[in-house]
Amino acid sequence: MNFDAKVVEVFRNVKQNNVPNIVILDRSAIYPTSGGQQHDTGVITFGGVAGSYKIVDAIKVGKCVLHILDRPLEGYIEMYKNKKANVQVDEDRRKQLQAHHTGTHIIFASCREVLGPHIW
Repeated sequence: MNFDAKVVEVFRNVKQNNVPNIVILDRSAIYPTSGGQQHDTGVITFGGVAGSYKIVDAIKVGKCVLHILDRPLEGYIEMYKNKKANVQVDEDRRKQLQAHHTGTHIIFASCREVLGPHIW
């Protein structure tokens, strides 16, 4: 699965010596870590800027998804703002995460049926 979006903001990562590798898009189909389920990964490319970057983490903060990249963005941060971005979601990882999530619900439902309503 892939989608296009626009870069809203780029931030420096204070956990990684202030390297500029956090991107916020105006929309995203990347699932962030939430509810015990791990995040999607993928690859992002920017219109008019050479190279691609791996999305290695996704964190939800309020209504925003922070896309954490594998390395710092090249050049000036300002040159990425309002640029078109194309994101390719790692479909194999997503399918594995979805299967795990569904399996967890099946196990919980089975445990609840056998052990009683105190299991959630």
